[in-house]
Amino acid sequence: MHWNDWPMVCLALSALIALLSRRWMDAAWSACFAIFLLFDKVLPTAVPWQLKYAFLLAGVLLIASEVAGTYRRYKHSQNARH
Repeated sequence: MHWNDWPMVCLALSALIALLSRRWMDAAWSACFAIFLLFDKVLPTAVPWQLKYAFLLAGVLLIASEVAGTYRRYKHSQNARH
């Protein structure tokens, strides 16, 4: 195993741990990034670039929606205090 394979392995393990702890959103974005890195390892002709970057975009959108939801809950709790 080469040193640049470790991010893919860590993201795959992160997805499995998140699944076991039933954190679905974390499992989904971890899996998306792991798949993107896996597709990045194979030959460019084996996987269309659109599919590879679709997983990257899906991971980014999942993280953005999670951050937006957390911010929305934070703002709601701040408004409830005042």
